[in-house]
Amino acid sequence: MNISEKTGILRIYSGETDKVHGRPLFEEIVFEARKAGLAGATVTKGIMSFGASHSMHTMKIFALSGDLPIIIEIVDNIEKLDAFVSRLNEIMDLSKKGGLVTFQEIDVLRYERGEKYK
Repeated sequence: MNISEKTGILRIYSGETDKVHGRPLFEEIVFEARKAGLAGATVTKGIMSFGASHSMHTMKIFALSGDLPIIIEIVDNIEKLDAFVSRLNEIMDLSKKGGLVTFQEIDVLRYERGEKYK
């Protein structure tokens, strides 16, 4: 990724128990993003959420759901992200789970490998 290009970030919100092909949905998305040659992806786990179903997802012991929220962020140039969205939709459709996908244009100020990867 060249930081002078127009860049963006895809954010995918799902649940930690969502699966596709027997593996966690977030893993499938990150591996597909890597296979597509995208610049980078990060997965974070939330501690509480609700979404379109309005079901509460929390790690509290007496909660109705232990399905914690997962956020996958993928950064690259806008054209590459646009091309990846169709594959992302296929993966999410296969999971038969809900979710939210957002896109935002961003300014990347620094993107380079550290010494151990050179």
